[in-house]
Amino acid sequence: MTDKLEFTPEELEEMRQFYRDELRMLIKKIEKVSAMLEKLGAPSNIDVSVYKKTLVPNEIYAKQIIIKPEEKEPEKAETKEFKKQKKSELKMLTKWEDIMKRAEIDPLVKEFMDLMNDESIPVIEFGYKKREKKTKEQQVVDKIIASNYKRSKNILWSDYVYDKLRLTGYPLTVEELKNYAIQELELNDEDKDAAFSAIHSALFRLKKNQKSINNYALKGSRTSYYGLAEWFTKEGKLLKKHSRPF
Repeated sequence: MTDKLEFTPEELEEMRQFYRDELRMLIKKIEKVSAMLEKLGAPSNIDVSVYKKTLVPNEIYAKQIIIKPEEKEPEKAETKEFKKQKKSELKMLTKWEDIMKRAEIDPLVKEFMDLMNDESIPVIEFGYKKREKKTKEQQVVDKIIASNYKRSKNILWSDYVYDKLRLTGYPLTVEELKNYAIQELELNDEDKDAAFSAIHSALFRLKKNQKSINNYALKGSRTSYYGLAEWFTKEGKLLKKHSRPF
């Protein structure tokens, strides 16, 4: 006597699906052979409808939503995205037409389609829209307040540097920004030592990533002066109204 096989619920479901698919293939093969025999004058008289009743059509799964395609809109420019959308719509339309044909000969599919078209049943719409990035509302700062730039043990150097330059109105060096920060942010000894490199890194990020900062150096000097990008011309020259007063 053979031992009874034991399977997990997931394994059982996979096996059921596998043998349902096998049964579908056999039914189609029988239908094809029967149709050929009938053409040859030797009908088989095999009724496979009894087996079909136990099957759910391949086109209808809980994880698939079949939607009747809407009327086509006027053609748009042949962009890559538009071509992809057009191909998807065509595929959906073909799928829909196949299901409608199946409904004419398969009672189960017809029953399903009747349910789909029943207007008394509420429709649940699933909208998969891309999340819009939340843009941080920029508050206009008119005064440097130390607590606004401190989060636990960290200092918001990028915010401080940008606000300090905007309030000053003309370019500053890293050393000048450091001296302002020591006083205005009430830095401890550890932060004072790290301030120069932290400010330099913040300026680099603001210039490279956000494009909100620009800089220049005087001829023959290695010292850089940093200011807001809007203070410079397209050629990178500082506007006269933002020139340093000394």
